[in-house]
Amino acid sequence: MPALPLESGKVATGSKVATLDKLRVAARELFVELGYHETRPQDIARQAGLASGTFYLHFADKQQAFLDFAEQAQNELMAFMQHRLSKTETSRERWGCICSAVIDFGADHPGLLQAAFIDPVFVAPKDDNAWQMYDRLGHLLSLVLAEESPSADYDFELISHGICGMLRHAMIYAGRSDMPREALIENMSTFIDRGLKTS
Repeated sequence: MPALPLESGKVATGSKVATLDKLRVAARELFVELGYHETRPQDIARQAGLASGTFYLHFADKQQAFLDFAEQAQNELMAFMQHRLSKTETSRERWGCICSAVIDFGADHPGLLQAAFIDPVFVAPKDDNAWQMYDRLGHLLSLVLAEESPSADYDFELISHGICGMLRHAMIYAGRSDMPREALIENMSTFIDRGLKTS
């Protein structure tokens, strides 16, 4: 998906970029707070302090706006995680870093992980781009897996998606049971690191 969803051949001016930024901020707030189905294009424009028609100068419809929102949120998490990963040295540190990055990002932005990584495929189940976004975190983890265990005989993409699901459910359980953040990270990173060791 293009970073700036304008008609082909058009160049984004400074005012168009500023307007798009306002729409993106408003869309993020409403999609996270109300969900996709309860958010209307005119609500996004109003939240941004813009005329309703302005929405359609940047997005063809609500679905495009939602997928753009999801992509922007995912970019934030990926940059956040990759920055932390660049400072790790051992396998155990990397898995602890991945766990803590997802946990911290989720805590700092309540509701954003679900909306950005899970909801796109429910909103646009026939859109290949939505599924590619759904797979982004799993693909990043698969690259870590391939680096850690290059000779392993399992499917890196499959296992990485399994780790994503396991981490998601672990975070829900830890939140419900008031488990300390450090205990969650220690348990998950230790389990993943030991489970993926090759002989």
